[in-house]
Amino acid sequence: MKYRNILLVDDDLDDRMLFEQTLAEKGPGLRMLGVENGLEMVNWLGQCADNDLPDLIILDQNMPKMTGKESLVFLKGHSRYKDIPVIIYSTYQVKDFFLSCRELGALDVVSKPDTIQSYRDMIGMFMTATEIPTPPPAPSSAL
Repeated sequence: MKYRNILLVDDDLDDRMLFEQTLAEKGPGLRMLGVENGLEMVNWLGQCADNDLPDLIILDQNMPKMTGKESLVFLKGHSRYKDIPVIIYSTYQVKDFFLSCRELGALDVVSKPDTIQSYRDMIGMFMTATEIPTPPPAPSSAL
């Protein structure tokens, strides 16, 4: 699996517990830390040693204090965290929201699941997600 150390930022305790339980079913060696909101994420990351940074950060969009999108802006604007892949999941699925998060650097934006099997499927997808391909540079003009 590509990502083994995951930080889940979600204010819903039930969702964090379900995520952790489902991740545990995926296999040993996978580690998940859950925090309640973007501000807790910022504090936790600030205290984290470089070699303990997460391989993947999953953000709920609808959180108090700091939304998923605001957290994404923080992460991608910080040199220490900008290369960590970020996925936003939310019940809020509007094309403009999806596109703006992708433009800000999100690896993906997905719908929050509504069944346990959907959670399992989503987490399986998260574990194997690959980086967004970088578009090739524009050709330079000949002189």
